[in-house]
Amino acid sequence: MLLAANPLGLEGSQAELVYNGFSFAVAAMGIGFVFFLVSRNRVAPQYRSAVTMSAMICGIAAYHYWRIFGQFNSGEWNEGYRYADWLLTVPLLVAELVVVSGLSKEAAKKVTPRLVVAALLMIATGYPGETAADGTSTRTVWGIISGLFMLYVLYELFAGEVGKALKSQSGEVGKKLNNVRYLLLFTWGVYPIAYILGDKDSWLSSTLGLGDSDATTAIQFGYTVADVLAKPGYGLIILGIALARSNAEGYRAA
Repeated sequence: MLLAANPLGLEGSQAELVYNGFSFAVAAMGIGFVFFLVSRNRVAPQYRSAVTMSAMICGIAAYHYWRIFGQFNSGEWNEGYRYADWLLTVPLLVAELVVVSGLSKEAAKKVTPRLVVAALLMIATGYPGETAADGTSTRTVWGIISGLFMLYVLYELFAGEVGKALKSQSGEVGKKLNNVRYLLLFTWGVYPIAYILGDKDSWLSSTLGLGDSDATTAIQFGYTVADVLAKPGYGLIILGIALARSNAEGYRAA
């Protein structure tokens, strides 16, 4: 397949891989949006907000990936679309996990705002670093600040109040909660790696010896795969947890 010149400077198989990845992401997010919307009534009322948030996440991501896909053959590239997406969706990812975690309503009301604010700050502080020049202290400092907020969120999910609630669950629900937590850890691990690779003067770029096009391909395709796993993939597990809890509590969909 022949692609027109793109603002990322990719050619041949690299251009096709990234282009097709964007196309797949648009479809995956769009399908996820519709699927989660029609699945809301399959779960008990107290868990429907989690499934609704999954639909919102996929809908937001579908729009932004459509914008990213559309600019691939244009003359300009705006990485801000990704950050706008993450700024809206990452707080929802942590909030929906709290809904199905088993935390009491009082505990959830306390911990959810903290997690949402930390998730917002994680993304908001990452963007100035992403747009800073390679090899500058600005990029490093903002990356560290963003990383600290990410570590706080992960601490809450693994060792804090949410983590303790997740560990206390058993059976099918406990297994799915553990799976969704580690999926989040795995997918979030992609982002700091891509952030470092985006700096051509970083130690990681130098160690791997990647050319500009190799690094760009790895970053864009890596982001895309991580987003698909962390949004519709994550949402499917959240739905499974909500269904398992609903069934255990005797709820039957009409």
